Amino acid sequence: MPKIPIAEVPKIQKISPANTESLKRQRKVCFSFAAVDKNEYFNLDGTCQNWAADLFDTMQKVSNISVSEIYNGTYSHKGSPFRIHQHDSAKPPCRIPDKVSQEDMWQIRISTSKGGIHGVFVDNIFYVIWFDPQHNLYPDENHGGLKKVMPPSTCCKDRDAEISELKKRLAGLEEENRVYAEMFEKV
Repeated sequence: MPKIPIAEVPKIQKISPANTESLKRQRKVCFSFAAVDKNEYFNLDGTCQNWAADLFDTMQKVSNISVSEIYNGTYSHKGSPFRIHQHDSAKPPCRIPDKVSQEDMWQIRISTSKGGIHGVFVDNIFYVIWFDPQHNLYPDENHGGLKKVMPPSTCCKDRDAEISELKKRLAGLEEENRVYAEMFEKV
């Protein structure tokens, strides 16, 4: 197994035409979740385990791409598996987090039908800001339009329902036991 790379951040700089060449051309993308902003339009609630698996597969593959390939547009076209691009025409349905500007935001597509993740690059680190399984940054009627993400019931829903049923059954048995105990005392 290859050595796990450590994200290098010698100084803060945004990817731009002026500094692309100063970045190491072969520096690969790393991911950070330090800036994640969950809200009613962008989060993981209601996604299935397949979406999470596809997210991590995509991040693993993108981790083999250099920053210069991304900025050069190698992965920005619609036919690209990741369609990594900036947000020129997006109209976010909610406020962008403080200290982030829309022109600095990028999208990495999970797949054509599974939405993507949005964030900013600082050097070779992609700071994920929004998870967008519902395509809410670019709502499209083919994907159901703009949707608020409904929080799911817990991942332990079946277990919780069983516990609730068992508590009811236990309470009924305890009551039945009390009745039998009173009857036994009368005999």
